[in-house]
Amino acid sequence: MTTGAHTTRFGKYELQERLGAGGMAVVHRARYTVAEGVSRSVVIKRVRDPYALDPAFVQMFLNEARISMGLSHGNIVQVFDFGQEEGEYFLAMEWVDGQPLSKLLKRLKLKGMAHLPAPLAVQVMVEVCKGLHHAHTRRDEQGRPLGLVHRDVSPDNVLVSYEGEVKLTDFGIAKAQLAGRPETEAGVVRGKFLYLSPEQTRAEALDARSDVYTAGVVLFEMLTGRRPAEGDTGSVMERIATGDLTPTQAYVPDLDPSLGALVSRALALRRDDRFTSAEDFQRALAEWLAYRAPLFPASTLRHLIGWLFEEELKLAGQPPRIPESFLRQVAVWTGEEGPGGMDEPERASSVHRAHETAFPNEHVPGALTGSGTEAASGGLPGWVWAAFAAVAVLFFVVQALLSHQDSPQVRPLQVVSSPPGAEVRWDGKQVGTTPMVLKVVPGEASHQLALRFVGYQPWVTTVSQAAVPERVQVTLERLPPPPPAPEPVVEPRVKDGPQDSVARKRIPMNARSEARDASGWMAQSADAGAAYTLGQQLLVAGKALEAGEKFWKCLELKETAAECHLGLGRVGVLTDRDAMAREGYQRYLGLRPRGPGAAEARKYLNAKAAR
Repeated sequence: MTTGAHTTRFGKYELQERLGAGGMAVVHRARYTVAEGVSRSVVIKRVRDPYALDPAFVQMFLNEARISMGLSHGNIVQVFDFGQEEGEYFLAMEWVDGQPLSKLLKRLKLKGMAHLPAPLAVQVMVEVCKGLHHAHTRRDEQGRPLGLVHRDVSPDNVLVSYEGEVKLTDFGIAKAQLAGRPETEAGVVRGKFLYLSPEQTRAEALDARSDVYTAGVVLFEMLTGRRPAEGDTGSVMERIATGDLTPTQAYVPDLDPSLGALVSRALALRRDDRFTSAEDFQRALAEWLAYRAPLFPASTLRHLIGWLFEEELKLAGQPPRIPESFLRQVAVWTGEEGPGGMDEPERASSVHRAHETAFPNEHVPGALTGSGTEAASGGLPGWVWAAFAAVAVLFFVVQALLSHQDSPQVRPLQVVSSPPGAEVRWDGKQVGTTPMVLKVVPGEASHQLALRFVGYQPWVTTVSQAAVPERVQVTLERLPPPPPAPEPVVEPRVKDGPQDSVARKRIPMNARSEARDASGWMAQSADAGAAYTLGQQLLVAGKALEAGEKFWKCLELKETAAECHLGLGRVGVLTDRDAMAREGYQRYLGLRPRGPGAAEARKYLNAKAAR
């Protein structure tokens, strides 16, 4: 029964806007009224008609309900009702006011960041692992382990609320050893192929370590903006099955090696070589945060998602409060401070390098080396290794005392700035960020001390080794704000006989030839083709950011769609995002080296290489 222009009654729920529709279910936002004046937002997931008649699918849907109703954890989306209404099966779930991680990563690229900063990516994955561990360790009413495996850990199924909460959702294809219920039939492969574990590609029996692997793939994507295996379905599954994965350092060379080792261990081909559980993976990541980024604010994730989706929140009447300190950090992440930023995809973002400088390798605990206690011990008792460690520490202490007797007295120089967090350079070499203490050996030489902070005037002084001050305290002067970037100029459509051409700022589009080249993959994937067509129309209309969203959607559905990579290259040009433009054009040339956009792509890339 319809109750208004935009709502429909569905049992005790009032359906509002439709949030999405997959191949098997439709999802609505709804309102549940508990009592007069007391209501809450929920999500209703309804089985689509053709599948409601399929006993196997209904069984899987009810399986999700039984599994999810038994899960109660802050990092898992709560399911609190299921049943039939008007002949339709449904689930009622917790409403998470936020965005899926997949959309967050896409919006991040549109904002000029190729990947998440490492501490943020690790923070998200720590929360995901907490939810996974809760699911993996659930027991039935008789206390027997359920053996639950999510089987579809992917950015689409990780929700990030506008308050910075992280929640795992969609146990629709999860496997559990429920009493009286058969396990998933042998030989069936389920899940998104880019996020499958090796044992999933072989349709083998799964355990919690399969979810550890797929969680590692998600962490890899957050850290690099790419996936460890990319390409068509067949080649990706073969690479996963054989362990032929691209390492994180291939995409982000300056990523902290200890974090790269954790990712590699999670992605080990043999499940015995991985972390033994999601909790072990979480513990190692938490240790990395504690040692590598101990001062990283927990509120950063909340500020980031508010910054990324500021317009949506304003339209909803919830404008985010984004502090100035966070915006300064964003400027560092997006590489506005010069070379080495996000405009250079072959190098890491400055946040990776900053954390590696601030927390050197000698402070990394054993858990961060990528080998667990069991692997490191080689089977010896723990007390033996403790004795070895004590002897090693004593040796180094004695050596330090002996070397101290022969070395000149080191003078500490404390460097403090307002605002804190300025980059400290000693003789042109970055040595850390303020506040910090430099160790200066007395002598006759002089050195240059410089402070740099995005948005502030650089500060430089000379320090003599003969007279080292105890403290240097500097108040940096703010630079005037840069003028706003001009809007892209879009010329009107020009009729050119039988062929229309669109003249745009620095983009000579050849719409008809490109559409002809795209016709092959568009015939195979109608949804990807529709997204590409809409992206082209938005690009012509001068709505570059909206066009970028459509091109990303196209590539999510069809990763080898060359014309969608070309579209992203153009979006990057129009929005002055070199990293996006460069990657889009490079991927297009790899797929269409003689395509109608090849000359345009080579011209841009050559111009950048010549600078």
